[in-house]
Amino acid sequence: MAELGMGAEPQTSRNLDNREFLDLRRTVAVRSKTLHALAEDPHYASEVPDEVSLQLTYKCNLRCLHCYQWSEQGFFHEFSAAEQKTELGIDIVRRVLAATSERKSKLFVWGGEPLMYSKFGEFADLLAADPRPVTMCTNGLLMRRHADDLLRIGKSLSLLISLDGLKEHHEALRGARSFDRTMRDIRYMIDLQRSGRFEGTISLSCMVSNETVGQMYEFMEWAEELGVDSVYFQFPWYINEDVANEMDDLYREEFSWLNPPEPGKPATWHSYTYRLKPEAIPTLLDSMTKLSERRWKSRIRYQPQVGMDEVDDFIRGTSKPAQGRRRCLAVSNRMEVHADGNVSSCKFFPEFVVGNLKETDVLDLWHSERFRRVREILRSRGLMPVCSKCVLLYLNGV
Repeated sequence: MAELGMGAEPQTSRNLDNREFLDLRRTVAVRSKTLHALAEDPHYASEVPDEVSLQLTYKCNLRCLHCYQWSEQGFFHEFSAAEQKTELGIDIVRRVLAATSERKSKLFVWGGEPLMYSKFGEFADLLAADPRPVTMCTNGLLMRRHADDLLRIGKSLSLLISLDGLKEHHEALRGARSFDRTMRDIRYMIDLQRSGRFEGTISLSCMVSNETVGQMYEFMEWAEELGVDSVYFQFPWYINEDVANEMDDLYREEFSWLNPPEPGKPATWHSYTYRLKPEAIPTLLDSMTKLSERRWKSRIRYQPQVGMDEVDDFIRGTSKPAQGRRRCLAVSNRMEVHADGNVSSCKFFPEFVVGNLKETDVLDLWHSERFRRVREILRSRGLMPVCSKCVLLYLNGV
């Protein structure tokens, strides 16, 4: 029986293609450069962001039970009806691409649902004219409608499509009739990929829920037969009440000069309430062990890459990070652009807004005094209580 150690994942017979290999090599180089630079300068930021996250819109055509934005506990419900339709200005997109064109900074595109962005066609034209690695997280329901746009983005595009189990379990989280509609569009894109028209990659993101935790192996068999490139099993980013309250205290102490919530309103980290039940942990460990016992045609990834000995703390929502992580490098090499033009130092929490691109030049904001101060605080105090749940700590941390 194979052993799943810290960060270990099941084996695959699928080799990295040249684009994926170059992307991996670049990621390692950026991490190494950032780490060495921080040893000399605690305020260090790369000359231009090596990665940029673009939240195209708040709008979404689903109301998923586990969503920290649009579920019943989601913080988007605090917004007015007009605010809930917020979209990133296409002029801001142009400026971000222009500022990072020479570097060919990687893009992560999300929402809401990014394919609901009213200017997605223009967005695709901009990326076709300035190609660079792009990962787009989507629920998949509008891919066929935007197929021409996706084809224009071309081989640099990695589609990460949310599919939370087979029909019964997917629809328990994402709503009735959502599975068949999503599968229609997934199969459409796979057909385009097999014909050579779509040259990007197609991967699935599967939320591990209380219903699917015991069926991860069966889902993987089905996904392998479907023919996707990779499957990402997403562990819920649950933040327990004690950790959320601890984060409240830290924010008041260190960061209240940034963008605190309005009086009487909870901070957004209190929205991360969807969880696996603790009694499901043995089943999760059994599923991970079973997945490790064979080689797969599709690549399997856990997000985050927790080892068998780290599952318990992560699922229970504690502040203990996996993989022995002690420092996040994303604040020094990745820019988080939200749909309202705000830039935050931390991807998931608007409380960490350092400025707005409607008012400030891209690189001026990146090297601003407010951003510099956040970097200095994080460098001196280390990880925050909520950092243990953030995927960026594991993708871009040490």
